[in-house]
Amino acid sequence: MLVSLAILLCLLAFPILPERETASAELRTTEIENTGTLLGENSPGLEVPRKAPPVTSSRENISAAMKITVPRLGLKDVAVPTGSKQAELDREGILRVRGSGLPWIAGSNTFITGHALGFPRTRVPYVFYKLGKMKPGDEIFVEDKEGRRYTFRVYDLMTVEPNDYWTTYPVEGRTVVSLQSCTPIPTFENRLVVRGELVS
Repeated sequence: MLVSLAILLCLLAFPILPERETASAELRTTEIENTGTLLGENSPGLEVPRKAPPVTSSRENISAAMKITVPRLGLKDVAVPTGSKQAELDREGILRVRGSGLPWIAGSNTFITGHALGFPRTRVPYVFYKLGKMKPGDEIFVEDKEGRRYTFRVYDLMTVEPNDYWTTYPVEGRTVVSLQSCTPIPTFENRLVVRGELVS
């Protein structure tokens, strides 16, 4: 009886304590496969690499990056580097997908992907752990390297499959930011995309 109670308490604490390492090595592999698919690295039929390739970019990318603030997620002035490789996402925890829009370009879709859990050496672990708690009307602030601030208001949340690349495309008649992470925890088989429209 006491053992059952202890197990139940551990299961209940899982979503409350994201700062602790909660994923097994097997689940991390699944997250790598799924995010690699979003980044175009793992098309169907290709084997997932056992070891991440060496990354050539350095901290220079972070210092020149835009910053994001999302009050609902407890994020404040988090540097968002630009990249397109799984190894970059695993190292940083958050990336603006190279080739996606920029907030100061009218009609663009600034597509930012982030890990829900992260890895032991990830710069910003758990960055989008609470992404599912976002609601229409929530604000997302993006600041460029010159300090200009762009305010987006959330208008849509959607769950899509890993190969739904259309979520990275511009949205007709709108300037948007899209935040994406794997869902649900711990299986990570889908993607949660939160969209906000530029309001100022």
